[in-house]
Amino acid sequence: MKSKKVFIIIPGYNEEKRVGNVIKTIRHLGFKNIIFVDDGSSDKSSQIAKSAGADVLCHIINLGKGAAVKTGCDYALKQGANIIVLMDSDGQHRPEDIRRFLKKLEEEKSDIVFGYRIIDKNMPFVMKFGNWFISTATKIIQGIDIRDTQSGFRCMKSGTYRKIRWESTDYSMESEMIANVGKHKLKYSEIPINTIYLDNFKGTTIFDGIRIFINIIRFKVFGRK
Repeated sequence: MKSKKVFIIIPGYNEEKRVGNVIKTIRHLGFKNIIFVDDGSSDKSSQIAKSAGADVLCHIINLGKGAAVKTGCDYALKQGANIIVLMDSDGQHRPEDIRRFLKKLEEEKSDIVFGYRIIDKNMPFVMKFGNWFISTATKIIQGIDIRDTQSGFRCMKSGTYRKIRWESTDYSMESEMIANVGKHKLKYSEIPINTIYLDNFKGTTIFDGIRIFINIIRFKVFGRK
């Protein structure tokens, strides 16, 4: 894996308080190809990310997580990426887990590795229910059994990204990725991850969950959003 060119893609919107520490920790672990995609922030996220050592790509307006991640992945491919790691900018994901993803990808000869959040007392109830509901819907409707369909911590080969590249611009991207993994019959693995819940209100809302559920059906029927 050392010979592989690994790119870390971090989308963010108004994350000036935490994105700097996330990037610095990743760099301290030895990963240098870090792409922060500023999705139309009104704060100093871009400046802080750049000062911390990331390459920064900026959306003029907020387009949504799906659009931001795709911008980062497309750029990584142009830079010759072999492996792409997706993670959040708000400090919920542990950068130390990146090596675990890479190890799993190599040892299991997987096309993509999904992180699934360990359910404990720190996970907000609404999030627990939402994750269970969407994951169950994905299993029933799409026939793909993944413990945590909405976790943003994922790792894939560059060839996998080319096959599963999504159309969704919002949080539905995670579900569309999974639908495309099933469509192309790609090999996937999962690893447990610890998540730090810093802001209960952040992430997928109830309305996002309803939209995601509707799109899961659309992905099954039409193959895309």
